[in-house]
Amino acid sequence: MTRLAEFQSEWIPKLNQQLEDDLTRATNDSEFSDMMKYAVLNGGKRLRPMLSLAAMACFGQKITPSFLKAATAVEWVHSYSLVHDDLPAMDNDLVRRGKPSVHAQFGEAEAILVGDALLTGAFHVLATANDSVVEDEMISAVELLKLSQILSVQSGSLGMVIGQVHDMYNHGKQSKIDETWLIDEVYMPKTGALLGFSALAGTRLSNQQDIDQIGQDRFDTNLAMLTFGYDFGIAFQIQDDLDDFDQDDTEDIMSLPHLIGVPAATQKRDSYLRHARQMLSDVSRHNSKFDRTLLDDFLNLIGDNV
Repeated sequence: MTRLAEFQSEWIPKLNQQLEDDLTRATNDSEFSDMMKYAVLNGGKRLRPMLSLAAMACFGQKITPSFLKAATAVEWVHSYSLVHDDLPAMDNDLVRRGKPSVHAQFGEAEAILVGDALLTGAFHVLATANDSVVEDEMISAVELLKLSQILSVQSGSLGMVIGQVHDMYNHGKQSKIDETWLIDEVYMPKTGALLGFSALAGTRLSNQQDIDQIGQDRFDTNLAMLTFGYDFGIAFQIQDDLDDFDQDDTEDIMSLPHLIGVPAATQKRDSYLRHARQMLSDVSRHNSKFDRTLLDDFLNLIGDNV
């Protein structure tokens, strides 16, 4: 068993419990609460909050209840995006994780509102991360505000949402789509943005300085970890495309393997994995307490463990 597998066995149940507790308190309407829980707790690897927790662990940061709750906010955003992606006006998917998608189960209007509630609820989760914790385990108000600002950027029209807008052009295999555009305008914001946020959030909550002074060098730990998250996200998306190659062909979706071929897409995936590992090496050189093992295990989830 890898360290990541052990870490997941410990923390995924705690993440799920935190999500369930907050979803229960999110509304006074028990029926709507059940819809929200259906959207969030219907399976899922908890990849994004797990990445935040893993970054904390790599920097030697104790994961307190406030940190755990803050880490779940990104999962609310991710879950909302899946609910809306499945809608008839978007991907029109009737199944999500082997079960009826939210609109197939409860109705289209209900699904839209569930997504709305999850997106707005994510920021309430961040704002209340310090509820019921002792004073010395609280996250500073300044840091919570900063995390909310970053999450709003990474989730919205400069991040995930604009990536989804551009992804709509992938249907029908329009000739204007090329490799650079697909990676920079679709994969990077749609998948990379939230994973970038996750890695950065875990780093910031570990009290890493924006800039570490090492001799004459100035090294930005936060930027390196943000870049690591983006690299991981793009490699993850390319691997997903490789896994769904035949399905995308039947659904008339333009993915990277369709544009440049499976061998070239595999090489591109591997280049992002190598760059992600370089980011971890750079952080390790500037922080002697940084143990990269868990984050290397994240990268090893993808492809051939390049």
